[in-house]
Amino acid sequence: MRGKKPKERKQYILRIRGDVLVEVTREVYLAWHQFRRRERYQRERDFRHGVYSLEGMEGTGCFPAGLTEGIILPEEAAIKSICLNKFREILEELPEQDLRLLRLLYYEETSVKKAAQICGCSRKAIQNQRKRIFDKLRRLLREQGIEDAFSE
Repeated sequence: MRGKKPKERKQYILRIRGDVLVEVTREVYLAWHQFRRRERYQRERDFRHGVYSLEGMEGTGCFPAGLTEGIILPEEAAIKSICLNKFREILEELPEQDLRLLRLLYYEETSVKKAAQICGCSRKAIQNQRKRIFDKLRRLLREQGIEDAFSE
């Protein structure tokens, strides 16, 4: 675990479901807090980049209730299939260097730092290239009308 670790204590207690206190081992305590920090970081990052979950959108009325429970209407399945096919076509049009970076970062789950070492450039260069790729994908998807398919 990275960062500062808490001081040794006689006992480690976690609060579960708001009011239930449970005594746990130090390893469980550290793992639980690490998970909470990672979860909070992911939520903050998603919020900054405008990424929302289907569950959250269902609560706002953007999606019909039950969509996140595995109930998918035939129309939605058809739209999803068409959009995925268009997305695959767009990905095939990208240069090999861009595809390689996407593969490293998202399929092989390589960190930006490690991807920079593999590509022989700086971390900032990888971040800039990733942003450029996403902007290009966003533009191409918008041209194909895929953005409108999910906004209903």
